[in-house]
Amino acid sequence: MVKEIHGKFRLDASTTLMPSKRKIDAKVYIHLKGYARARVSHIDVEKMGLGKVIRRGRGNFLEIRGIKNGLEVVLKEECQIILDGENVAVSSVVTTCPLLNEIIENETSTRAWVGRKYDGIYIGFKKAELEKLEKLALEKFGIRPLTKLEKPPSTIKALKGTRDK
Repeated sequence: MVKEIHGKFRLDASTTLMPSKRKIDAKVYIHLKGYARARVSHIDVEKMGLGKVIRRGRGNFLEIRGIKNGLEVVLKEECQIILDGENVAVSSVVTTCPLLNEIIENETSTRAWVGRKYDGIYIGFKKAELEKLEKLALEKFGIRPLTKLEKPPSTIKALKGTRDK
């Protein structure tokens, strides 16, 4: 069901672009604060090209709806993006995974920061949903967010020592 990648927990989720109902092979993660440079706990939806749904700047406050077995990110306006060489119209991004309803219940909604990254989007929730996200990570995966960013791996120090020889 899940695969851990250093403070990121992959969810068994599917992602669909609306209104075309096109399923995409996106990877969905819970990414906890402090791990792998995360300054706040959030959800990642990773698929190369998906970040183009965020038009300007780094992100926007968008409506996030709780739907049956998941959530829907509602864009400000429909846009056209290119995924896997195909032009796709997108008005919302639907991610289905029953665990997501522990953050946003079915038939409720909130606003959250949806940011653009080179390989997809991330959803940064407000305090109430953020606490639910971190509680979910603790209960399901046994990991707490860190209070500070983790230190870089010690391999960097080891590599510096090899240059001196």
